[in-house]
Parts: sequence; structure tokens; C-alpha cells
Amino acid sequence: MTTKQVTVFAPATVANLGSGYDVFGVAIHAPGDIVVAERTKEEGLTFSVQSKKKTVPSTTKNVAAHVATLLLEEVRPPFGVRMVLNKLMPVGSGLGSSAASSVASVVAVNELLPKQLKRRDLLRFAVEGERLASGSPHADNVAPSLLGGVCLIRSYNPLDVVQIPMKKSPVWVVVHPHVIVRTEEARNILPKQIPLRQAVHQWGNVSGLTVGLMDGDIKLIGKCVEDVIVEPVRSKLIPAFDEVKQAALESGATGCSISGSGPSMFAVAYSIKQAKEIGKAMSNEFRKVAGVKSEIYISITNVEGATMMKVQNG
Repeated sequence: MTTKQVTVFAPATVANLGSGYDVFGVAIHAPGDIVVAERTKEEGLTFSVQSKKKTVPSTTKNVAAHVATLLLEEVRPPFGVRMVLNKLMPVGSGLGSSAASSVASVVAVNELLPKQLKRRDLLRFAVEGERLASGSPHADNVAPSLLGGVCLIRSYNPLDVVQIPMKKSPVWVVVHPHVIVRTEEARNILPKQIPLRQAVHQWGNVSGLTVGLMDGDIKLIGKCVEDVIVEPVRSKLIPAFDEVKQAALESGATGCSISGSGPSMFAVAYSIKQAKEIGKAMSNEFRKVAGVKSEIYISITNVEGATMMKVQNG
């Protein structure tokens, strides 16, 4: 029996986790993108987008179409694919929007293939969506969106992803202000050289963050999301950053930093109840200081990653 149509959900992610620039990422439960894909008699890809945003491309310039085409060109199945991307995530949010589209796309196409690739083998296609979107094939968003959990990108050449085992998940508080920060812009402003003293400080935090995640030490995780290299530069792109971070910490967060390239910010909490208070405080500060509305997402770690919502067999 062959799969004729599939619906796939790929979740948002919080990349970097503060100190782990380009090497750490965690999947959360919402928001996310949805792809519906089905087999067609005509070879190649037929692609369309459903989105409230008119700026989302509906051509091969869309990352979902791009990575699906790459996969189809390599595998060359005896059929084509009709794909619809339901673009639910905000663009330029710092929540792995392009990664979610890419991941949902390759997982959906893979499910239609007569001989499917292993989930990890789809990573090399998904990172090409990031290359198209930002000029850099970084994997800290696509890996957790695809595989779930917290992922460590140990190496980029060759690409080597380690899933970090967790005894206990912190509650992640993510606040997305209605401001757009383009990933390519946020990467271009980063320093090209780093003083050794700063690097040593950051290495300590990255190592401590790894231990904290594995042990479920919420206090240690919060301390080690401190970012002394990227945050000081990128925070200038986020209105009311300092005030929002201070509000999170005063409300009980053990740590707070930028989600991905921003403008979304994340905080670390012990419980759902505490997380709600932290999220409300952060959102209120965005509104009061910067006059900016925002959404609040509260989630424990999403250990599943991309999931099948519906499969229709023929």
C-alpha cells in the first residue's frame, strides 16, 4: 500500500539558547507550519502557499519548494508532488520560521516516497532551506524541528547533530513582539573577532548549559543562557530589550535571552504557572516601553519534532 497524501506539522524552535550560537536549538510545541503533499501523475513539484502574509513567496524561492525540489531531483521517484504550505508562523520572528517550512516539506515528500530516507538523512536537505533564506546553512533550527528535543550541532563539516538527553524539561517562555528582524541582517552585524577573555566566558556557559540540560537543573540552565558575544550586538535590533529582560528576571525567570536572531525573546521557568507570569510581564514591557504588541508561547520541550497529522493511503 502506498501513501498518496500526507499532512505534516513542523514546530517552531528556539535557537542558540543564549550562549550556544549556531550550535544549540530546542523544539517547542507552538507555533509551527503545516504542509499538505500528495502524489501526482505529472513529475516534478507543483507548489502553492496559503498565508495571510502576501510577502511569502509561492515560487521556487520559497524554502519549502526549494528543499522539496532538491529531494525529488536526487531520488527521482516515478511520480510528482503537489504541495501546499500553510504558512502559519510569522516571518523574521526568531522562531525558526524558514526551518519549520523546510522541515515540514522534506518530511512530507519523504513520506510519499516508495523507499523513505531515515529522518536524520533529511537534515542535509533542510539546511539548504536555511542557506536560501539567510545565506548560511545553519542547523540549529532545522535539527530540533526535525528531530525534536534539544539538539547540539557538534560539527558542520561534516554535519553532526547530537540530541541531548534530558531528565527534566524547563518551561520555555517565548515572547514574540510584532517587529521583524531578518536573519541575514542579524548575522551580518556580528563581530568578526572575539577577545579570548570573552570566548572563555562563553565556553564556560556553553558547557554549563549542556550539563544543566542533561541534569534538568533549571537554575543552571538559566545562568548559562547568558550570552556575552552575540546578545550585546543583536539586542540593539529589539525595542525595549533591556526592560523586557529585566521584567523576566524580576518575575522569577532563571535566565533570559534572544530567541534565534530575534526579535523574539525567551526565558527559563520552573513551572507553567510561573511561566505565565513571566510571559505576561515581558509582553507588558514590550507594550509599555516600545508600544509593541506581542504573542506569548509557553512550552515544555517538544521531544517529537515534526509529526504526521494525517496520512492517506491508496
